[in-house]
Amino acid sequence: MTETADIPGSQALKILEGLVFLAGEDGLDLWQLQTGMPEYTREELEAGLHRLQEDCISRGIDLVEYAGRWRFVARAEVFPYAQDLFREVRPASLSAAALETLAVIAYRQPVTRVQIEEIRGVACDTMLKKLLARGYIEARDRLDAVGRPLLYRVTDAFLDAFSLEDLQSLPELSAEGGQASLFDEVTEEPEGSSADDSGPGTGQGA
Repeated sequence: MTETADIPGSQALKILEGLVFLAGEDGLDLWQLQTGMPEYTREELEAGLHRLQEDCISRGIDLVEYAGRWRFVARAEVFPYAQDLFREVRPASLSAAALETLAVIAYRQPVTRVQIEEIRGVACDTMLKKLLARGYIEARDRLDAVGRPLLYRVTDAFLDAFSLEDLQSLPELSAEGGQASLFDEVTEEPEGSSADDSGPGTGQGA
């Protein structure tokens, strides 16, 4: 960031914040942001990002830069509360969207968000965040490709929840490639839940 770069106005900062939020875990780099906001220079956009970063200091979320890409994350002190919030949820109360996402990860792991969405046909950024908070999946590695997307795997908590000794204990997929019986048995959703998640920021409960 150059010292002389002007910080975009409040309306532009709102748009900048919204674009980064909608990008989810993949984040956006300055080139992508300038594509969406061509009236601003990269220096001005970077100045705006740093202003948003300062605004997050007193909030539960943070704006971080990793490998040139900017994204919003929850602060570390939030995670113990998130885990407590979701820990008591039984597998039977998981939505169909959550079960489908878990099935894709369990059978295809390690897998990226984009790969999951290609299989499911819908955005799943919000669903992944909730499954992460519940401890059923984890993202410890990154794919060695452009953008270095996160790679998702199921956890021991997932195995415990579904009474599995290991991944080899997973039932075989049906010939049609649908969900295995393990997941069919717990697809009943709580009243008022949706069968699918609808994308970043608007997904239904997992």
